[in-house]
Amino acid sequence: MNISTLDISIIIVYLVVIFLFGLFLSIKEGAEDYFVNNRKTKLLFLIFTALSTSVGAGTVLGVASAGFQTGISFGVLFMIASAVGWVLTAMLAPRIKAFGDANSAYTFGDYLAYQYSNRTRKIGRLVVLIAYFFATGIQFVAFAQLINVTTNLSFTPALLIVALVTVIYTTLAGVKGDFYTDAVQFFVMLPVFIFLLIKGFALVSVTDLFTNLPPGYLNLYNYDGAPVFWAGILFAFPLILTSADAWQRIFAAESAKVARRAFYWAGLLKVIVIATAIIIGLLALRIVPDAPADGAMFALMAEVLPSGLLGLGLASVLAIIMSTVDTGIMIGSATITKDFYLVRRPDASEKDILKVGRISALLFGLGGLAIAYFVQDIIVLAIISVQVLLVFAPTLLGGLVWNVKNETAAFWSVLLGFIVTIAVLPFDANKAFIPGLIVSVIVYIAPLIYRKFKAKAVPVVE
Repeated sequence: MNISTLDISIIIVYLVVIFLFGLFLSIKEGAEDYFVNNRKTKLLFLIFTALSTSVGAGTVLGVASAGFQTGISFGVLFMIASAVGWVLTAMLAPRIKAFGDANSAYTFGDYLAYQYSNRTRKIGRLVVLIAYFFATGIQFVAFAQLINVTTNLSFTPALLIVALVTVIYTTLAGVKGDFYTDAVQFFVMLPVFIFLLIKGFALVSVTDLFTNLPPGYLNLYNYDGAPVFWAGILFAFPLILTSADAWQRIFAAESAKVARRAFYWAGLLKVIVIATAIIIGLLALRIVPDAPADGAMFALMAEVLPSGLLGLGLASVLAIIMSTVDTGIMIGSATITKDFYLVRRPDASEKDILKVGRISALLFGLGGLAIAYFVQDIIVLAIISVQVLLVFAPTLLGGLVWNVKNETAAFWSVLLGFIVTIAVLPFDANKAFIPGLIVSVIVYIAPLIYRKFKAKAVPVVE
């Protein structure tokens, strides 16, 4: 990619400003600030941070890449599952917020311990850490690819730049910095996406775009067949509810009403972003057909955006990536601090909690970096991180909706669902969530049904 000095300067200035902003926000920051923004996040900030965090490389680059390779199928599946997932989480947000305020919760591991048992929290924290290691790796890979495309720097040095900027910034700023920069990054993303569509449709009309696609590109089953499409819609609707970052943002909301409204609005905007990413992928196919699939969006930017705006466009992709990677690091930090350290040291001082949180953020970020080095496929990383988290769906829905307190059912549901998902992943990464979630559901409800029938079978003594 031929990128001008002006474009490179815009990217460097953006990174420096974000880094300095994180340093500023880290001054006089306490543990509640660091992990949940003192539980006082306003509506607009909550909308921006929920959306910016959710719209990571897996969404924009992954959906655009899938659109470039196979058409609308993957994106439409993602849109439907996301819409249902955001509505479900918004409906349950007041219950999650009430629990968080009453129990000073930072993670949904706190909820697993409260609703079920400490051993359910233990297996839960392991699954969360593994999932967010991969989720953080997605963003690092995308970040390194962007630097490689724009500067011709090789992958390994690019990853080291990622570590220097993003990990250190997040370690210092915490969730408070995450929330503020998410708002900034949202407004960096928005105008670039709009201009990219305007320029793209100036070269290819809407009618021309959708009438001259390769065969199957408008087929809803083109990504991986009908079973994956319908199974994705059927099983992936708890996608947002099982995301630890969604819980963290609900805990940080000013009130239950704010949390509910924010998630409704963020869900609507997320669907629009996914639709935009599909169109960007299709435009890239028509305008830059020889581009690599993973770099289709970058190639389209280079082709249609003028100097200066190209730099802003690339900075917007950095914004997308940074919004999600800092959240992934903070989820890892909160999980290690609250679900490991504070379980053993419940009387730790706020100073010690903050210290452990920052050290955990640093180590978790470097761990995600290591995964990115060994697994450099964005779509594979995205699929693994999402599918692993889905095993929490029965346990969380059972507790929040029906107030189920069966500890045995919850523990084995998460554990066996996780084991099955991991076991199937090497053989079929796209479909591993199906047997994993089925096992998780069966293991969760079987003891409940058994207990119900057993209670009915007990004879009544006159």
